[in-house]
Amino acid sequence: MIPAEKQRLRARMRALWQDAPQENPMEVIERILTWDRWRGARSVLLFSPLADEPDPLPLLQDAGERRCFFPRIEGEALGLYLHHPECRWITGPHGLREPDPETWERGTAGDIDLALIPGLAFDTSGGRLGRGRGFYDRLLADPSFLGVKAGLCQSWRLLERVPCEERDIRVDLVITPGGIHPAGSMLDKPAERG
Repeated sequence: MIPAEKQRLRARMRALWQDAPQENPMEVIERILTWDRWRGARSVLLFSPLADEPDPLPLLQDAGERRCFFPRIEGEALGLYLHHPECRWITGPHGLREPDPETWERGTAGDIDLALIPGLAFDTSGGRLGRGRGFYDRLLADPSFLGVKAGLCQSWRLLERVPCEERDIRVDLVITPGGIHPAGSMLDKPAERG
């Protein structure tokens, strides 16, 4: 039942994207830059966005001493790679920009303090609807991963409920242009402003 619910919601979210309200994409970046967790993180997992996802790449300009990792699809898993200015990007499956493993240093899930995670939809209790392959769920279920899990999405993608199965990993909070929404308390109080 839940897999069918997920498929219907994925189709709905993809269809809604065409007519979705336009939001300033830099508002998500501004939220992150003023957020205490960002300022305190030593290592962060970012991602190369698809067309319908917020773009976290401008955060590289504010990385400072922070180590920034990016995922790369490797079979059924995500390999993590440390960004540096001389590294090269390649086009991976699904047309995503990914680290070229010949020019990037390999990392592990245990290296990450803060993971910024894409999704088609998130809910008020931290549920996440991904694209159906389970890459992020497997990565975040790694016992060595101890970081904060933050979903990134447009405001209209934050729903009251997303269908979740036992193996689905919930995020700790969701960041939208409207604010930072802690999981489990999103219905009870307004979003944090920074």
